[in-house]
Amino acid sequence: MYLLEELRPLAGPDTPAAASGVRLVEDLGGIAGQPPGSVLVLTGAASRQAAGYRLDVALRDAAAAGAVALVLTAETEVDRSAAALAERGGVALLAAGGDLAELVVAIDRAIAGDAADALVRAARAAEAVTHAGGAPERIAEAAGAALGLTVHADGTTFTTSPVRSEAGPGRGGTHLDRAAGIVLRLASLAAAAGPADELPGRSRAQLLTELLVASENQAQELAPRARALGLPIDDWHVVLRLEPADPASTSAADPASDGGQERYALLETAASRAVRAARELGGAAWNAAIAGDALIVVRSQRRDQGRAGLREAVRDAARLLERVRPAGADLRCGVSTARQGLLGLRTSASEARTALRRSPLPLVTYDLAGLDRMLEEWYASDAARHAVRELLQPILDLGGERAGHLLAILRAYLDHNGSPARAAEELHLHRNAVSRNVRRIETLLHADLDDPQQRLALQLACRAASFR
Repeated sequence: MYLLEELRPLAGPDTPAAASGVRLVEDLGGIAGQPPGSVLVLTGAASRQAAGYRLDVALRDAAAAGAVALVLTAETEVDRSAAALAERGGVALLAAGGDLAELVVAIDRAIAGDAADALVRAARAAEAVTHAGGAPERIAEAAGAALGLTVHADGTTFTTSPVRSEAGPGRGGTHLDRAAGIVLRLASLAAAAGPADELPGRSRAQLLTELLVASENQAQELAPRARALGLPIDDWHVVLRLEPADPASTSAADPASDGGQERYALLETAASRAVRAARELGGAAWNAAIAGDALIVVRSQRRDQGRAGLREAVRDAARLLERVRPAGADLRCGVSTARQGLLGLRTSASEARTALRRSPLPLVTYDLAGLDRMLEEWYASDAARHAVRELLQPILDLGGERAGHLLAILRAYLDHNGSPARAAEELHLHRNAVSRNVRRIETLLHADLDDPQQRLALQLACRAASFR
């Protein structure tokens, strides 16, 4: 069965068996009596019933009835026993949202292979082909995934087997056959045009840099231009931030210095290799740009792939890091979580930077949960950054190591509930030094650290300031 974009796999076989029809199930007790080959769509009420052991029972009944798939339309936790039952019983466990009636109609059309379904598949395939970067293998993979067929590439020639309706044998050519023919011709044109990593790619890289470093308002103004150039800014993004492992030897503080020149030469080499390597990896839309003192590689997909998608992104990051690293160079890579849209892209870039700042490992991922994740999202806005600067400005004005030293003391002191002894232990300082500097901080900030509201505001500001 071809999986619609509206359906998100949760467990069971990757490719469901051919389906004969779709059935709407309002009560879990009705699953056992459904005809073989059915796609069973549970209503919201039935999906909420399917929790814990009841989901296990539902999957056993679905397998016994010969169902192809079970679709949950309400948020339901799938534990390991349910995943094992779905795999063993050959029942694809899927999740879907949106309008229930539209979902059932879309599944029915996909099973029947009618003209409306073929048109939807063709439209998605055409968009996927145009974003595949001109590489024949990626074009074939993207077109096949959108069409629900296996597409073969031989240079600029693309072929697929004749389509048969999942509901039965076709007569002559099906609607999907004809739609596939149009997409394959478009694929041939895209492959003949060559890889999209020359001038258009450079334009996208320049624009991506602007989107990442501009103010929030300026970035919003650049969004229409980004879409016109093919940057998928409205998708879900995971950002990979690559930078030299030893900033001391290739300092970006002075770009005119030998160290700065060496650093940027290394990043330029990595950037040129990243375009080719990402095209070989496939599975997502890739874009790269040098922003500030690092190479930013953006991995974009149209849907949120969840934790499984993040694990796949980390595997891609490891392979990309290995392929782009010049001989003798030492690069590190920070991997963000997945975020949607333009603001999500900017937040992901900040997360990848934070991940590198907090671990010396060559490949490090951003923490998926906790206060820092919420603060990262908040701090991505211009208003939040202004608020943090306003709170901490007297310390920040000191500049360099002095500002960093006082911020570290303030954060440790607040994190340890105002205990100079525990803060001193964390910072390897004498407790008298901590107490003396805390008094200095109170004077600088005109703050009362005994006031709970001021203490909370400064604690959040200190944590957010670490994302800078």
